[in-house]
Amino acid sequence: MSEKLTAAAKSSALRLLSYRPRSATEIQNRLLDKFDNETVEITMDWLIKDELVNDDKFAIWWAESRVRQKLLSSSMIRKELLEKGVSLSIVNKALINVDDNLNAYQLAERMYRNIGTKDIKEVKQKLYGRLIRKGFSTGVALSSIDNMWNSRIESDEISL
Repeated sequence: MSEKLTAAAKSSALRLLSYRPRSATEIQNRLLDKFDNETVEITMDWLIKDELVNDDKFAIWWAESRVRQKLLSSSMIRKELLEKGVSLSIVNKALINVDDNLNAYQLAERMYRNIGTKDIKEVKQKLYGRLIRKGFSTGVALSSIDNMWNSRIESDEISL
């Protein structure tokens, strides 16, 4: 009976991993919904031993994915990874290469195209609110907006 449960737990874990990489805590919590502690422990040991679950690799993958897809701030990514049960030391290592200034600037550029007004005050207010909601600090948001606006002015002057 125990071998059948372990096989079922392994199959369930592999199915979860087929959708996307996951943290060890994510897998463990999902397995605990269906299986007993001993079966989950055996399954987790197998997943970790065979390197099917690796929080270091998962954290790096998650950070790169969130920057590439959503241009999130390092603080927002940190929050997400901690919620997924990744340890703070692993999270900090994964976020070393996340550049909040660059991401905020690129996000401001992207958002600017979708704002229907040219009024500088309104544009800056909208961009500021959106950058703050993405987890960027006030200083990073304001400097990114100013840099983006100044580069827009310079490019407009050049194209004239």
